[in-house]
Amino acid sequence: MFKKIAGTIGTRFLATLITFIIVLTNTHFLGAANFGTINLIILAIALIQLLNNFVGGSALVYLVPREDLLRLYIPSVLWSAFISVSGVLLLWLLKLIPEGYTFHVMALSLIYSFLSVNLMVLLGKEWIHSYNLITLLQTVCLLTVLIIFIFLLNERTVMSYINGLYVSYILAFILSMIKVFPWLHKGSLKGTFNVIKKIIHYGSVMQTGNIIQLLNYRLSYYFIEMFFGRASVGIYSAGVQLSECIWLIPKSISMVQYSRLSNEGDKDYALRTTLSFLKVSILITLFALIVILLIPNSFLVFLFGKEFGGVKLVMISLAAGILVFTISIILSPFFSGQGKPIHNTISAAAGLVFTVAGSLILLPRIGIAGAGITASISYFASTLYQWIVFRKFTRFRIRDLVVTREEVSLLFREISRLFK
Repeated sequence: MFKKIAGTIGTRFLATLITFIIVLTNTHFLGAANFGTINLIILAIALIQLLNNFVGGSALVYLVPREDLLRLYIPSVLWSAFISVSGVLLLWLLKLIPEGYTFHVMALSLIYSFLSVNLMVLLGKEWIHSYNLITLLQTVCLLTVLIIFIFLLNERTVMSYINGLYVSYILAFILSMIKVFPWLHKGSLKGTFNVIKKIIHYGSVMQTGNIIQLLNYRLSYYFIEMFFGRASVGIYSAGVQLSECIWLIPKSISMVQYSRLSNEGDKDYALRTTLSFLKVSILITLFALIVILLIPNSFLVFLFGKEFGGVKLVMISLAAGILVFTISIILSPFFSGQGKPIHNTISAAAGLVFTVAGSLILLPRIGIAGAGITASISYFASTLYQWIVFRKFTRFRIRDLVVTREEVSLLFREISRLFK
């Protein structure tokens, strides 16, 4: 498992670096307002994806080792097609899609939903290498197409990014389908109805939590646009994306952890691995947070462009929440892998209360920094609930939280293999 974690960290590092280059390209050549539009489009696709994942999401990772793949796959794909159309129409009626981009959101949501089903199957099968490779190639393809449109075709509009999404999503879907398709021939549709009930049972709880958590992450974008306009959304989202890069290692660990725990029924094993990952993740996040906060504001303006002078303030306002939420990132797959995702949902709901209240109270009074402070408070609330339940559920000893030399040595030894 540690080898898979090390590989995932390496892949995510490259993907994050490429994503950061994409962000810089957008901020420099498209401007704050267009960058804000792009992030609202991505948010709309993410909302559709969350609805899609009620059937074709994280529940598949848990059920793939336990059920026939074909009986899981067909309902997931059909549900994806339905949600990609009806969900986008709902967002359009609510005016949550930037004007003029509804069709593109619908088409991109459909392609990405199919891709997501395949990626969940890869995780459920513990084909981590294939998952990492496909997601990395998707990011590389997006950057390549974006560069072609901006620098060779001189098309410096939101459509340059959207065209990149089309090409990269389609490529990733084809590659994932090549891996998944042979396994579909080995299945049977007999008993599909019973499997659908299981998908809905696990998927509804998991995705309710994921939807609420996405609102904790991104609901402030809509409030910022309402109070301060599209350009402020661009500035805030730039600070958020740079800050969330710190979660690269915890999220890499979390992904492999969930895949492993979904295939492992030993509760003691789940506790040991979760505590080890938790301690090391906090140390790494703290170190990365200190480094990123030492970056001078003048350098950030140089990186993102003169319109993005408020990025450093956003990062400072998010700092405490970024550190604390690392705990939640590691605890969430523990609960899901143990078949108790309800605790992740309750945790997210607790955070959402503070997200809404803070956005209405702090945001109009102190600007976009209020959105960052609100996010930090929300992360504290979510993590506190999970920690209390985890402590009660496992009854681990306080001395188990002490970082051992063996834990640190093991993790860094595995990471070092990436460079050999």
